[in-house]
Amino acid sequence: MEDGNRSFTVDEALVEMGFGKFQLCVLAYAGMGMVAEAMKMMLLSFVGPAVQSLWNLSSREESLITSVVFAGMLIGAYSWGIVADKHGRR
Repeated sequence: MEDGNRSFTVDEALVEMGFGKFQLCVLAYAGMGMVAEAMKMMLLSFVGPAVQSLWNLSSREESLITSVVFAGMLIGAYSWGIVADKHGRR
C-alpha cells in the first residue's frame, strides 16, 4: 500500500496472533454451551413420552409441547439478537 499500512488476510492474522490461553477459554465455554444445547434436545426425546403417558396426552398434544420449546427458542434468539444489536454494538 502507498501509505505504509500493512494489510493482513484473516489466515495471516490468526497465525500471527497464535492460539493461547484466551482462545482455549473461549473454546471451552463454547463447547460447554454446545453440550448443554445437545443435552436439551436429548432430554426432549426422553421426557416427551414420559409426560405423554403420565398426563394421558395424545401424540398430537405431546408433539405440540415439543414444538412450543422450539418456538420459544426462535422467539428468544430473535429477541436477544435485537438486544445485542442495540446494546452490544457501540
